[in-house]
Amino acid sequence: MNPLRIGISIRLFTPHSGGLQHHAAGLTQHLRAMGHEVTIVTRAITRVPSFHDFFYFSEPESSSGANDCGIRVLRHPRILNPIMWLVFKCVGRPKLRRLGIKIYNLIYARKIQRCLADVDLIHHIGQGSEMIGLAAATAAHRLRVPFLVQPTIHPGQWGDSEIDFLLYQKADRLLVHTHYEKSFFETRGQSNAITVVGNGIDDRNNGDGKRFRSQFGINGPMILFVGRKEADKGYPLVLHAFARTRQQLKDAVLVCMGPGQPADGNSPGVVEIGFAEEARKHDALAACDLLCVPSEAESFGLIYLEAARYRKASLARRLPVLQELLESKEAAILLGQQDPSDNRIELSADELGAEMFRLLVSPAERKRIGENAFTVSQKFLWPVITTRFENAYKEALK
Repeated sequence: MNPLRIGISIRLFTPHSGGLQHHAAGLTQHLRAMGHEVTIVTRAITRVPSFHDFFYFSEPESSSGANDCGIRVLRHPRILNPIMWLVFKCVGRPKLRRLGIKIYNLIYARKIQRCLADVDLIHHIGQGSEMIGLAAATAAHRLRVPFLVQPTIHPGQWGDSEIDFLLYQKADRLLVHTHYEKSFFETRGQSNAITVVGNGIDDRNNGDGKRFRSQFGINGPMILFVGRKEADKGYPLVLHAFARTRQQLKDAVLVCMGPGQPADGNSPGVVEIGFAEEARKHDALAACDLLCVPSEAESFGLIYLEAARYRKASLARRLPVLQELLESKEAAILLGQQDPSDNRIELSADELGAEMFRLLVSPAERKRIGENAFTVSQKFLWPVITTRFENAYKEALK
């Protein structure tokens, strides 16, 4: 395949702030390694602005050095903040939403067009509520190049609002993570082409588990939680479930790693770690006996597949995407039942705690699950996934 000039638009490009950013960085790296030219347009590279602040925040000029890395930071002068306030208010009101989009496009679409003037296609990663994708769609239309959207969606929770579908309908092709997502979009009447591309992971299992355990004085069974310390990632649920497990296994340890405010109190056996660099995360994956991240929603679930490269068993919520990727291959233990009223998977601390205990005292079962997970993860290594993206780009360019 001849080298392509690819434009990627994304709300923010801070690779270590979350799974979506990590994915965008990995995809960019591997596309470039295969000879393609990639230019990224984004609104933020130094911090993660809140949704409200996102409309007003503008990177300082000192961040312009990112241009040397193929990153184009989109800014607006502070004098336009009252206009951005108007956009923010319009976006939240269905009758004024299209007006807000039009104003936003007046500010940002031409900036994106200038940054990506020479690309063969534009690939947006994210949702419609972030607005930058809608401006990128306008830029692609003006440049007369294909516009592809890689949604981040969990039906009933995020990524499926009216403004999100306004974005998806502008795409020449949707790039989705799973067949579950593809089926969802088809049932919603999406007529544009849909390609299942999956998500990529590094072939990495070089973490130093002994170093991690020594550093934190861990000798007994270790459970690892990785993610934001918020309810939607299952953080409070894990704490409550572990408290039950700790009563039965006095030497068990729960390591909670990720950004956010730790729970109040000094819970026995709980080791709290804030935001961690990749090296420490991989040390923790190597050290743990069990990964437990019972998120309420996942667009893909990179952390479970990263753990799979270490042949670790995972314990999670029975989300459709995880059922497709892992449970059908007996590569994870998934718990909970769907609440038909709101599409959520209900999971109690008692049920989670009981399964934690069962797995910690069943090394043979953990080994069986871990080996199955390792086999599944082979299909999601970056060389395989990057080729899928290449093929999707090729189809779009036809």
